Formats: sequence, C-alpha cells, structure tokens
Amino acid sequence: MIYGVIDIGSNTIRLSVFKVVGESVNNLFNEKDQASLRSFVEEGKVNEKGIERLIRVLKKFKSLINNFDDIDQVFPFATATIRDAANRMEILARVKEEVGFDIEILSAEEEARLAFVGASSSTDVSRGVLTDIGGGSSEIVIIDQEKVLKATSLKIGSLSAFDDFVDKLFVTKEERKLIEDEVKKQFEKRKMYKEPHDLLCAVGGSARASLMLYNEYFNIDTTNTSMEVDKLNQLVKDIINMDERKKLDLILAVKADRIHTLIPGMIILVKIAKYFSIGQINVSQTGVREGYIYDKILGKE
Repeated sequence: MIYGVIDIGSNTIRLSVFKVVGESVNNLFNEKDQASLRSFVEEGKVNEKGIERLIRVLKKFKSLINNFDDIDQVFPFATATIRDAANRMEILARVKEEVGFDIEILSAEEEARLAFVGASSSTDVSRGVLTDIGGGSSEIVIIDQEKVLKATSLKIGSLSAFDDFVDKLFVTKEERKLIEDEVKKQFEKRKMYKEPHDLLCAVGGSARASLMLYNEYFNIDTTNTSMEVDKLNQLVKDIINMDERKKLDLILAVKADRIHTLIPGMIILVKIAKYFSIGQINVSQTGVREGYIYDKILGKE
C-alpha cells in the first residue's frame, strides 16, 4: 500500500509519500512548500491571504498525488498555526470545499508523541529528551526506557521567534536574549522540571538545517548526525558576530530557504539543550510524518 502524508506546519507544508509493506515503511519521495502560514496570523486568525496560500499549496500537492496513480490514501494533518487559529473551522471548511481534503488537527501532545514514534524508527531514543522545533511551536518529549514520560509544547518556533523578536533579517545579540528568555518562560509555564539528561534527540526541518550548517562550518563529513552543544552554541555566537555579507553567503550556501528562520531555530535548540544540561544532540532524519504512518496505519507505538 502507498500512502501520502501532508504535514501542514507553521513554516513549511510537506508532502511525503510512503510505501508500506508489512511493517516496513519506505519513503518514496518528498515535496515541500515554504508557505510561512504563521506570518499570515492577524489577531489570532489566519488572514485571507494565508488561507489562499494554504489552498494553493494543497491544490498543487493534490495534482502531484493525482499523477501518482498508485497512492491508496492521503492523510493531511495540521499543527501549531492552524491548531491555534481562532478561525480554524473556517479554514477546514474552505479546504474541504475547494480541495476536497479533510484536515486532521493534531493536538500538541499528539504531535510530540508522533515525533517520538517517528524518530524511534531510525534513531535510538530509549532515554533522554526529544524535541521537534517547528515554525510555530517546539515539541518536548521526556523519555525513559523507550516510553514517553511527559510531552508538552512550547509556543515558540523558528518562524514565530523571527516574527515576534527579530527586527531585520538576522538576529542580534539582544534579540537572541529575548528568544532565550521566551523559551525559558515557556518551560516555566508548562512546569517542566529543569533536570539533567544525557542526550537530546532533535527531529524536523530546523534540526536538520542546523546540522547541515554545523557540518559545513566545522568541516565535518556530511554523514555526521550529531552536534556538540558547546560547539553549536559557539556557531550561533560566531554567526551573530559575523559580517552581514559573510553570514548571508554562509546560510545561502547551506539552506537558502531558511535564511530568516535558521538562526532563531538554532537559538531555541541550544536553549532547550542547556535547559536540560545536555551536551550532545543527535539529529533524526525521521519524525512526525513517519510517526503518523507507524501509529495511524500500522498501529505501532
């Protein structure tokens, strides 16, 4: 059986197509659009321009799916921006009417749990902390003996941090402090204990982009999937202090579509690691979309 999963995030909308044979899940192809839905939120609602952009992207993905004759079923789901939007029911109705998709809204806890399920398919996450830094939120999962002990969602992500705290294109020292203070505030609001852990597993686009920049900057082989927190922190400091043109060229060469969100995402990632006194971050190439297939299709937890 072949399934399509559409992940409607705050920064990107992604289509992943998977072939499922028995308990084996193989990713056939991926497509994404940098829709930046979080940037279209006004007074708690996604504005008309944002809804139109969402519908345009979903129509494009539907056309791709229709050209792929073997796809048996499509599962669109939405996370932070649509989940938190005051007009989410209007958005769901518009998408149903104009595209024909029934969007499932994942709760923050469900999103965090599915990220854990997906990461577990490719990475050892038997203990420690898992995070998925999205555009509008950052999911946190505390794990021990391959079980979820606690899952929560911080209402800050790479795009919302940029929108809310960054005045120009790149983060300043003062703006970094504002982002870090907001992460700390979010942890305190959710009563997450500041206890030490050995390892942080990071999933999602922000983590993968951070790893790409880390490997490039420190001249590490591209097959590397881990980052030392102290070195990542130094990288953030170095980039903030860099000449504007030099940092522009560096990020454009590595991840051009995250020119404005990469540094805020890295700041959040470092702050999460330091909050739990973690020295190493392992980056998983699988996450919430894979978790959705394993959990919803195969019933695996």
